[in-house]
This record gives sequence, structure tokens and C-alpha cells, in this order.
Amino acid sequence: MRMIWLGAFFALLLPACAVAARPLLTRPEQILYARLVRAFPGHITLAQVSLSQLLVVDRAAAQRDARSTANRFRQLVADFVLCAPDFTAVAVIELDDRSHNHPAQRERDSRKDQFLQAAGIKVIRVAVSDIPSEAALKALVTVMPVAPSPTLLARRVG
Repeated sequence: MRMIWLGAFFALLLPACAVAARPLLTRPEQILYARLVRAFPGHITLAQVSLSQLLVVDRAAAQRDARSTANRFRQLVADFVLCAPDFTAVAVIELDDRSHNHPAQRERDSRKDQFLQAAGIKVIRVAVSDIPSEAALKALVTVMPVAPSPTLLARRVG
């Protein structure tokens, strides 16, 4: 009873907001998510994961630039993260629509790819107009190499 009263009280104090809930995933994202789940039944598929949950700056390697490095990926989000049963990231799958043709978005995509690959995480980009089948997704995850590079990032451990 008390909770209902508090909710009504705060509703009176707060101005009316023009907001509504929306689905977490768009229709094409839902299709890709379902295919990923079916293609990798022994894995965990996560959607809309912040890169700050996937990556951590190796402070020893970055020295005093650790905060600056982290700020460059903090606001970026991975569309889908395919994880092993222990929640280790196997690959990031990005679903690209027309917005990815804009220069600012291309720069964000490039930055995202560089950080993920530096941490040893595969990045697979697929076009929204050509969402791969389950078999094609299996093949992409299997054959896509991780671009090795010197890194300021390390996978988050424990």
C-alpha cells in the first residue's frame, strides 16, 4: 500500500513526460538475434552491450593515457556479443544499415573495430539488407581472423 501511495505522490510531482517503451531490438536485429541463438546453441548471445563491459585498459601499457583511451570507447555499443559458456567474448556481430554510410558513423565503427580487435575479439559486420543464414553465420565466426595488433587493451579478467 505504501509503495502505491509513493508512486502516486511522485507522479504528481514530476511533469508529464512524452515517453513510451519500445522494443529493445529492431525487426532486423530480432531476426539476426534469433539466427545467432539457433546457430550457436552452446553459446550465449547478448544484445546491445557497452564496450566498457567488454574492454578494460591495460594501465601498465597505457601509462598515463588510460583514462583517455577508455573515454574513446566508453560510449560505444556492440550490437551482439557471442560468448562462450563462461561468458568470454568469442565475436562481436555488428548489423549495419544505411546510417553506417555517414562519415561520423564510419569513424565510430572504425574505432569500435580497432578497440575490439586490439583486445582479441573478432568483429563481424553484416549488412541489414543481407542478414546471413545460420550456416553462413557459423562459417563467418569460424573463418574470420582476429587482426592481431599491439594493444593498450586487455580482456577483462575475473
